[in-house]
Amino acid sequence: MRIAYAALSARTPLSVACAAVFAIQSAWADQSTTDRATPDTSVSHSSVTSDSTHSLTEPAGTLQAVKVTAARAAPAFAPDTPGIVETVTREQIDARNIVNTEDALKYAPNVMVRKRFTGDRNSVFAGRDFNELQSARGLVYADGLLLSNLLGSSYAYPPRWSLIAPDDLAEVEVLYGPFSALYPGNSIGSTVQITTRKPEKLEASLDTQLFTQHYDDPYGFTKSFGGNHESAHIADRIGRFWYSLTLDRLENNSQPLQYASPGSTHNAKLGAPVAVTGAATDTGPNGQPRVIVGPQTMERTEQVGESVRMGYGLTDHVDATLTLGHWENHYKDRAQTFLMDAAGNPVYAGNVTIGGKNYTIAPTAFSPANGDQENWLYAFGVNARLDSGWKLSGIVSAYDVSRDVLRSSTTAPPAAYGGGPGTIFFGDGTGWRTLDLKAESPSYAGHALAVGYHFDNYFLRNETFNTSDWLNGSPSTLASTFRGDTRTQALYGQDAWRFAPGWLATLGLRYERWDAYDGALGNGASTFGYANRSANALSPKASVQWQATQDWLFRLSFATGTRFPTVGELFQGTISNNAIVNNNPGLRPEKAIDWDFTAERDVGVGVVRASVFQSDLRDSIYSQTTVNGASTVTNISNVDRVRARGVELAFSGQNVLLHGLDLDANVSATNARILADSANPSYLGKRFPRIPVMRANLLANYHFNPQWQGSVGIRYSGRQYNTLDNSDINPDVYGGTSSFLVVDLKARYQMGKHWLASIGIDNLTDRRYYVFHPYPGRTFYGELKWSL
Repeated sequence: MRIAYAALSARTPLSVACAAVFAIQSAWADQSTTDRATPDTSVSHSSVTSDSTHSLTEPAGTLQAVKVTAARAAPAFAPDTPGIVETVTREQIDARNIVNTEDALKYAPNVMVRKRFTGDRNSVFAGRDFNELQSARGLVYADGLLLSNLLGSSYAYPPRWSLIAPDDLAEVEVLYGPFSALYPGNSIGSTVQITTRKPEKLEASLDTQLFTQHYDDPYGFTKSFGGNHESAHIADRIGRFWYSLTLDRLENNSQPLQYASPGSTHNAKLGAPVAVTGAATDTGPNGQPRVIVGPQTMERTEQVGESVRMGYGLTDHVDATLTLGHWENHYKDRAQTFLMDAAGNPVYAGNVTIGGKNYTIAPTAFSPANGDQENWLYAFGVNARLDSGWKLSGIVSAYDVSRDVLRSSTTAPPAAYGGGPGTIFFGDGTGWRTLDLKAESPSYAGHALAVGYHFDNYFLRNETFNTSDWLNGSPSTLASTFRGDTRTQALYGQDAWRFAPGWLATLGLRYERWDAYDGALGNGASTFGYANRSANALSPKASVQWQATQDWLFRLSFATGTRFPTVGELFQGTISNNAIVNNNPGLRPEKAIDWDFTAERDVGVGVVRASVFQSDLRDSIYSQTTVNGASTVTNISNVDRVRARGVELAFSGQNVLLHGLDLDANVSATNARILADSANPSYLGKRFPRIPVMRANLLANYHFNPQWQGSVGIRYSGRQYNTLDNSDINPDVYGGTSSFLVVDLKARYQMGKHWLASIGIDNLTDRRYYVFHPYPGRTFYGELKWSL
């Protein structure tokens, strides 16, 4: 049992070591994600540095032809990866309003990032056949290091984006589907590989950003919310040794993320009903009228992150890398009531009368909460190239939640602001360990073989205590405890076989062994242990690729993949303030059977891609969240069979129609349906939640001259549902899931060699839309950056 809240980890932050350092953002050359060679007929904009002295728009004849090149990291995915790989280059990243690393995916084909506000600690992403509540179906790596939080699978388990600063990004690549045997069963959705910049010389910079939005909701609440973001960076290469140090700080205030809606009941313990005014009414997502009594979860967050990345060339063929990351988050959740009594006093809880009807507002509907988190990442990797041509690599990592404390009041304001009864949640001691070993052969008779071993261990430790003073008091009695472990081991092999001119067959097989053990839940009276569980999976992969001509490429891919239940889904429940999560120790692994047919054509200024895909998922694991009065309730279960079919069109090009115009455009149409569910036969034929019928993105970036560039971005998401039974028929309210079209703008200006300024707007038209939560309104950005 915890003795006191003060007895927390006392590690010295990396900011002590990084406080005086700076960094510079390098420009990187663009590269096609395909492995075919095409004639180089023009200078790529992505290969021109921002402080170039040559105008791209000068009249013909004033300059000689120049081929400009720049060093860049190797692509994260091998050229013979058996699936679609979409690449976001550094220049494409610079063309969008980017504050957090996940913003790099904002316009990626058939990808949706659940980012409710700048600094959202629960930013997860969705793909072509999975949604934001299935986070364990999306993998995120940085330089081969796993950043995915596979402790659970929902909005509460986002990748650890914050451990990689946006300024460290060289490029981001997305692999669609489980078609590569090199990646775990969690890749049945999408796999994101982040490649970070590595210095060639001394680099330094300071960067500051400001952002603000004026938020108006349909219920009469209006307020401005804003924040700031600062980063400092220094990097250098000294002989065989290189290092990169980053210090990053962000603070922001969110718009309301939820709203309180009371139940139409009467609780005698809360006294006689009080007549109140100020309530708003609307029609809920289920088409029923409801009362809204105030905004909840207005979050103020302050985040500090530091990272140290370094490498050393032990020999000409062997190098080692070390990564150390640290992240802290301090946040407060507050709420505001609309209700007033006859004397004009705010009403936060109790029995009330609104419009002649009685309602009960729970004591926790507007109660405040304070959170404090600290996470550490440690990783060590070795890469070697043998004289025989074999490449060997290994990486070991540890992720520790050294502090995760949430203090919540169980009484209503205004008394709650001064203390009083509450709960204290402790999640520290949670984390994971990973080990990956891989060997890649040179080409022998057209064959290139990759074999490897994977190990991971995820462990969950959660305790919640009662306290007499939620602000500063010590834990008293135990309210609940959850714990458990999962372990996965895998062996895999993959052969890329060039069996004829222009033909490539990639065959793979992955074996995985999964164990779940030491699961338990308890309260102050007793603890209940769960039975240990084990399962095995064998996942074959096959892909055939034909380079028909220099310009045309075709690929047919097939794969199966198995995603095992996470430790959180099995063993972790939650009763915290206004949220209840019911775990399910009997969950079955979910298995995907995927197909993809892709055609690509090089059209000179870029590449056009057309894909037809299908994902047939058995025993899909899904977390269904519903609003129950002022609270939310989440239940986790298997859905017997879900099938997603769709098409994608994507284009990425430079100098399109106009010299200096870079264009990225994509559109997708998906039909995701529930084909079987024995536990809920009424779900048959329903659309699977949060996979829209259509997604589309456009990003146009124009280089007016070497100093000025401006971009326009458009993001569209079509009709979708938030519930398995499709009962949310009213999408454009809190709790619903809207279709939306938003327009983003950005302008950048390079002021000489050392200074860069930019301004931007997201959601130019101030579109009010919801993905269960209300999303940001029109948001303004300003940035000023100094580079050495």
